[in-house]
Amino acid sequence: MKNVCIPIIAMLAFSIGSVNAQERKSLNFMNEQLSEQLFNQTIALSEPKLVKAQAELLRKHYAALVQSGFSKDEALQLVIAMTSQDKH
Repeated sequence: MKNVCIPIIAMLAFSIGSVNAQERKSLNFMNEQLSEQLFNQTIALSEPKLVKAQAELLRKHYAALVQSGFSKDEALQLVIAMTSQDKH
């Protein structure tokens, strides 16, 4: 019985190790793809025209809030909350 168990245990250990290696390879590939995507997104979002447009939009939100009756401080806090919400 002991002679049969050792090869079976060895085969199970090898197959588990093989699955773990495949999972690590898959995770590494996914990490590389995600890193590349985030890098490209950062480059795209850093384009001067887009940054300027985003700043102008925030300014318009702020001005509209003040014009609607919010205090300048309240409007600023709301714009800050809006921008932090976009990041999540």
